[in-house]
Amino acid sequence: MQYQVAWPPFTKNIKISIFGLVALFLVTVFVPAFNDVARQYLWTSKVHVFDWGYVWTIITYAFFHADFNHILFNSFALWMFGGYLDEMWSTKKFWTVSLLSALGGGIAVVLSQLVFGTVAPTLGYSGAVMGLVAAYCWYNWDRSLNFFFLPMTGKTLLLFFVVLDIFFVVFAREPISIAGHLGGMVTGLLLATDYWRPRRIKQWWRRRSMKKKFREATREVDRKRNGKWVN
Repeated sequence: MQYQVAWPPFTKNIKISIFGLVALFLVTVFVPAFNDVARQYLWTSKVHVFDWGYVWTIITYAFFHADFNHILFNSFALWMFGGYLDEMWSTKKFWTVSLLSALGGGIAVVLSQLVFGTVAPTLGYSGAVMGLVAAYCWYNWDRSLNFFFLPMTGKTLLLFFVVLDIFFVVFAREPISIAGHLGGMVTGLLLATDYWRPRRIKQWWRRRSMKKKFREATREVDRKRNGKWVN
């Protein structure tokens, strides 16, 4: 059995994404005043959105990173999974999925803080990255992949990332936003499958109705045949 082992392509949109994120990270490192402004007006939390009214932070938070390891992981994962998708998709779809996944992650972060009463400023491109990871896993759902020489299917890989998130938060006590990651994943899956479109929802409902009518018709035929000889 053969597994996918080739390195992903370093495409134009991946370069733009990574170089842009790294450049902004370097600005925050070498210009502390700008980092202070970003923390106040561009990171996100329920306080930023609901107390201060900075609604735009549910997307701007994604372009900033806390430290070198943070941006290194996001850049590496963006290249590992986003490169294949960028080759397969149009430029418009790549940026749509990336930015909407970041937005979905930001919304999930703020809502989770409202529900659980936590207040922690959040930043990082992880929501967008996890949306791309989820989309990649969907396109390879039952396909055998070689993830760092570990054979697994796309659905197993997606489960692996979810479990890894939980492990780091519960056992390693790492400041990782599960809500942001899961929000990005769900958004990426919906956009990759197109199940969010009204047309797809209508088709699903129509198929469901047809199956229900077929089952009812079958039961009716069985009732009529009950007790009768059928040649």
